[in-house]
Amino acid sequence: MAKAIDPVCKMEVDTTKAKFKSDYKGKTYYFCSENCKKKFDSSPSAYVK
Repeated sequence: MAKAIDPVCKMEVDTTKAKFKSDYKGKTYYFCSENCKKKFDSSPSAYVK
C-alpha cells in the first residue's frame, strides 16, 4: 500500500485507492474525503508549508 497523509485532517490515505486528489505546485495531494479535498482546493497554501 502506498501511503500519503491527508494535508487537511492528517489521516493516512492509501494512494492506490484514493478517490480524491489535487495537484498543487507540481505535487499530488491525496484526501480521505471530498470535504477535505474541497477545503484544500479553496486555500491550498493554508495546508502546505
